[in-house]
Amino acid sequence: MILAYLTHKKWVFSDSGIKILATRSTIVYRDLIQGIQGKNKMLICSSDNYDPVEVTKTFDMVGDPLLSSDITKKYLTKIVSTYITNLDEATRNKIICAFSNLELALSDSLLLEDLPLAINFEEDLKKLLKMADLHLDENILNEPYAIIETVLKIHQNCNLKTVPVFCNTTNYLDNRELAELAQIAKQMKLMVVLIEFTSSDFLVVPEDAQFYYIDEDLVDWY
Repeated sequence: MILAYLTHKKWVFSDSGIKILATRSTIVYRDLIQGIQGKNKMLICSSDNYDPVEVTKTFDMVGDPLLSSDITKKYLTKIVSTYITNLDEATRNKIICAFSNLELALSDSLLLEDLPLAINFEEDLKKLLKMADLHLDENILNEPYAIIETVLKIHQNCNLKTVPVFCNTTNYLDNRELAELAQIAKQMKLMVVLIEFTSSDFLVVPEDAQFYYIDEDLVDWY
């Protein structure tokens, strides 16, 4: 994959793993964040064969792990669909049977009421899961590393084709955690982009991670 930031040298992302786009320029940082979101035309993306691809359909802008609210909520629909698709028949029947028993118990109790009450029961697992308030463990929302790792697992388990993009991760992760994240991305065969506003002197780049830096004078160092 090739990503081009206008007037700068191209970034060639090879294979899986972490790709770090770092800068000390507020202009560059703003352009990158807004470009990934499709809010400007500063980024141009193409395949390895130079076939153009849409930036917003190629990258998944996750953002700041803590400041982007509950960033896992946007994946819930896909998580539910994947969960239902992967259910074996025995488990599916067991769940439907349990909810049917609940329906029967509720219907029997309504017969004791003076009012003509009734309930509608549908064997729709998506609606049943919504009623049960299926959600990710809220404890992870306090841990930046756990949030990032969970997003990667979602991309892998749900077979999402987009590239997750995080920003400000070096504000939360130490060198060991950053190295572990790079290893996990390789193991999952996922490409992950980190956009960082920092000086190159303060950023420790994990082994095998691709690193591109633009300084405050808009000079490329890669």
